[in-house]
Amino acid sequence: MTMMTGRALLALALACGLLALSGCERHSEPESDLRAAFEAADFPHEASDIPADPGVRYGVLDNGMRYAIMANATPSNTAAVRLVLNVGSLSEDEDQRGLAHFIEHMAFKGTTNVPQNEMVRLLERYGLAFGPDTNAFTGHDLVGYQLNLPQASEELLGVALFLMRETASELLFLDEEIESERGVILGEERFRNTPVNRFFSAYFRFLYPDTLVPERDPIGTVDVIETAPREAFVRYYEAFYRPERAILVVTGDFDPDLIEAKIRNGFDISIPGLDVERVESFETWTQPGEPGGDPEIGAVTRASEPQFGFFHDPGVVTLIAVDMIAPGPAALDTRAAREEAMLRQLGQAIVQRRLQAQINRGDAPLVQANLSHVNQFGLANRAGVFAVSSPDRWREGVAMVEQELRRALEHGFTRSELDEQMANTRTALRNGADQAGTRQTTSLADSIWSAWLRGAVFNHPEFARDWFEALEPSITPGRVEAAFRRAFEAAPPHVMVALNQDLAEGEAAVREAWLASTAERVDPPAETDADAFAYDDFGPAGQVIERTELEEFGVTQMRFANGVRLNVKPTDFESRVVRVRVDFGAGDMTDQPVPAAGSILGAAFGGGGLEAHDRDALQRLLAGRSVSYGLGVGSESFFFSNATTPSDFELQMQVLAAFMTAPGWREDGLNQFRAIAEEVRRGQNAQAVQVAINRGGRVLRGGDPRFGFPTAEEVAGFTMDHARQMLAPALAEAPVEITIVGDVTVERAMEVTAATFGALPERAESWPEFDHNRQISFPEPAREPVVLHFDGQDYQGMANVYFPIGDGFDARRRRALQLMAGIFDLKATERFREREGATYSPIVQGQPSTVYPGFGFVWAGLDVAVSDISRMYEIVDEIAGVMASGEITEDELQRARQPVLERLREQRERNPFWIGALARSQSDPDRLEDLRTAEAHYREVTVEEITALAREALDPGRAFRMTILPRSLAPLPEDIDD
Repeated sequence: MTMMTGRALLALALACGLLALSGCERHSEPESDLRAAFEAADFPHEASDIPADPGVRYGVLDNGMRYAIMANATPSNTAAVRLVLNVGSLSEDEDQRGLAHFIEHMAFKGTTNVPQNEMVRLLERYGLAFGPDTNAFTGHDLVGYQLNLPQASEELLGVALFLMRETASELLFLDEEIESERGVILGEERFRNTPVNRFFSAYFRFLYPDTLVPERDPIGTVDVIETAPREAFVRYYEAFYRPERAILVVTGDFDPDLIEAKIRNGFDISIPGLDVERVESFETWTQPGEPGGDPEIGAVTRASEPQFGFFHDPGVVTLIAVDMIAPGPAALDTRAAREEAMLRQLGQAIVQRRLQAQINRGDAPLVQANLSHVNQFGLANRAGVFAVSSPDRWREGVAMVEQELRRALEHGFTRSELDEQMANTRTALRNGADQAGTRQTTSLADSIWSAWLRGAVFNHPEFARDWFEALEPSITPGRVEAAFRRAFEAAPPHVMVALNQDLAEGEAAVREAWLASTAERVDPPAETDADAFAYDDFGPAGQVIERTELEEFGVTQMRFANGVRLNVKPTDFESRVVRVRVDFGAGDMTDQPVPAAGSILGAAFGGGGLEAHDRDALQRLLAGRSVSYGLGVGSESFFFSNATTPSDFELQMQVLAAFMTAPGWREDGLNQFRAIAEEVRRGQNAQAVQVAINRGGRVLRGGDPRFGFPTAEEVAGFTMDHARQMLAPALAEAPVEITIVGDVTVERAMEVTAATFGALPERAESWPEFDHNRQISFPEPAREPVVLHFDGQDYQGMANVYFPIGDGFDARRRRALQLMAGIFDLKATERFREREGATYSPIVQGQPSTVYPGFGFVWAGLDVAVSDISRMYEIVDEIAGVMASGEITEDELQRARQPVLERLREQRERNPFWIGALARSQSDPDRLEDLRTAEAHYREVTVEEITALAREALDPGRAFRMTILPRSLAPLPEDIDD
């Protein structure tokens, strides 16, 4: 279960969609009349001049509950159900701080017709995994419940609607369940108490000091979590879980008439293990007492002069926020408002592009920057820049933001800059329209409710494309400049900086940095022209000398005369999307010239551009094209992996072939990685789980530097000469295997590959396997856990147990081990979360390696209070003993297996699955055998087999333990495990 924290809400606002953002209102009706019409409407499209997506069926029940139903068949035979209320933590009383979120947890703890803790088990039997499929979320102004159904059968749809109906009005709030869940909520507070979240709390206090926003973080207060009585829960639930505040969204592969009838009329139902025969109509949803009103959250006053803020935390990354806060509600979602938003967004994109051009060189103080405009909480429209800086250059970073904003405001934009962003926008909207037929069911469900919550119209992508193309001739630099100024000159700036180093006069230092920058002159931007792409001819097209049809997979395999192999699988899973993967060389198996070379190489290579085009030039000439690039360094191969469109497929292949034959090897990408690496490392060291994954991952593998994030010394010791040494031979000579999946014909894939990779000089027939680099060792068990430290709070800790289980080369055994880990996960969740209330979300993962002989483990990771760590180790050993003794039920095996089977079925209708499954399938035919046997293997596993594996693998005497503690508890001034 998740919370929509300040950071998450900001991310959601930035991701809400190009045309869903609102701007200044210019509708022909008077503002007050139009706003009244929107407020009176059940759905925004009823008052707007923007048409709703015709595929959605909207309705309102007599009690005020709204619903939206949309038939969609991607993936086939799946569905998504969402129940969302437009109320959250801002509506809490002082003695309820955190209860909006706490109640969301209680929905899974028992209702009138669902016994305690049975809801999750029930759904697992149907194949829904707790977390990915069964979840809920809470924010300042929303609470939502989500079910992603692996089958769109009438039976499972009925179960989902039944559970949502129970959630609406039938929660019990049993005292013993409230008490048992307090520890889980405290565990979530402990897990989410990170430097970045603490920054966002301070950030909201800086922006909105006279409002409830900073006082109503969804997690609440520890005091309320620990002591709130049942009455406080019931009071919130009855006041705000009201039908008039809710929307029920159902999307998927079904008959909408059937769903609408169930919502309106109720339906008979039979669920094994539950004493329920009928589900009441949602129209009968009521609550006793008077409904709660909208919260009085305060007001925002327009600043009369710039405001400056400073935040210090030892673990925070260096953040720079510059915001113009204009009090007022969001603009109404009309065509006129979207036009204003479009103009403003183009200006924002130009400024962001200017910042990125400097960042691309690798010598800028900033390492990331983003411009946005959003209305927050109905209080104010915030236009701003959010940036990450190198810590020792934050003053330069402030100046860089200030001067680029001022350059735009004083000098405007060039025609070439606008053309580049217009091309990107045009392509994005056309791709959206072209791909609308295969939108994902879960994404549609979330887009529908989020549009309603924001007061925006959920329109079809074809409308967005057509609307933009009609508007395009009227878009000029002058109009874009004017819209940008309306937003970014709406108020004096709020400037805030977050640093890991404390400054005695932090606010004054931020003020000084900003004002000093304003005294510097900024020059107007220069016109730039994009060069023609230099790599469109690789010589005579290659000839196919072998061709094999694998009908069982719908795959065609070929080999070209130069040795390049090609796998092609045409699909209709994604309209107008083609996915490409190019594998070559040995990846991390390659001898590495310096420690961690592979990790750094993958991050730095693409930033070096091509011989004829640096990264910035590539960005200009690829504007408006669905083409990308970048290097992956896998366990056994280097690879390029990209998604494009049929119209840009040829250019995408040309770009990838160019990177194989003419990489730029410039320092730019490496310099950029060096600039951001320290901030990434600081962010990882702020969370115990990230320490377990990164530094702990190395410890588990004998300190092998191929694992985990590179240390500062490793980054400093890597050069582009090392990059050449490791990668250049593979680029020039290694066997190449290309996999193409999606909206493409076999003949077209063959034709384009022949003209690009097939035209390259002959490749080597084989490549070194570097078997000496496949040897890694699991650490010896120790009486006492190894201790690592992180930049956490005094009460935050983590207990980790790793049981060695050997490798996964035997596919049948590997799958049995994964189901064993799945049952361990069920038992761990029940014990640690439900019974002990000790942790928010236990981690149990089975990782039997298919690369390193003899290596693999089951990881049980527990984010817990420091005081509980010793007890957690005892309980992990106890669960392992229980499993080894055979205390495993058929029900547990079904609950572990069914989500795996359903996920496997659903994945086979997704191109990303096939691009990974088919990659290197000619050079490693066992990958195809894995595809053939997966489902059968999972179905064959028995309780007896799991018990035998548990007896063999889950031996506490062989386990390795790792404790992660806050640095404040380290025995030495300097942490030796960094």
